[in-house]
Amino acid sequence: MEDIAALIGSARATLYYHFSGRDDLVAFLLEEHLRVAANTIALAVTTTQSPAAQLRSAITALVGFLGGQPGVCAGMLSFAGATGRLGTLMAAKDANLTEPLRKLLDQGAATHHFTINDSRDAANAILGAALIATLTRWEDGRATQDPEFQQALTDQLVRSVARA
Repeated sequence: MEDIAALIGSARATLYYHFSGRDDLVAFLLEEHLRVAANTIALAVTTTQSPAAQLRSAITALVGFLGGQPGVCAGMLSFAGATGRLGTLMAAKDANLTEPLRKLLDQGAATHHFTINDSRDAANAILGAALIATLTRWEDGRATQDPEFQQALTDQLVRSVARA
């Protein structure tokens, strides 16, 4: 907590006023990270577009968000697993990211733009694929913000649910 306080230019006591300890602070940061990701996606989606165009916009925003901070994503996942907060992380992920994608997928399925069996499974597959592809590229030392990579990943994820 002392290092964090120094990093943000605050007294350690101030951090303890708001957070019970390191785990509480990191849990807050994790939820904030998911909230920002959800806002990034929401801002990218325009309801005047077709469900397919909305999904493409949402995935493009997601891939860009993940590519912009893969180390934070990896660290947050590691923290959640190590502290037994994976369930909390998954619940926050469902509320902030899965639900909006599910709505788009359900709309697209209803209008015959997408072919899916279960929108929750499809949304989680999209989220998981985007995260794993980005983290693997980052771990390999390759650019996660490379426009060609992000475009190819977005295209692949959209094709995974598009009606042929």
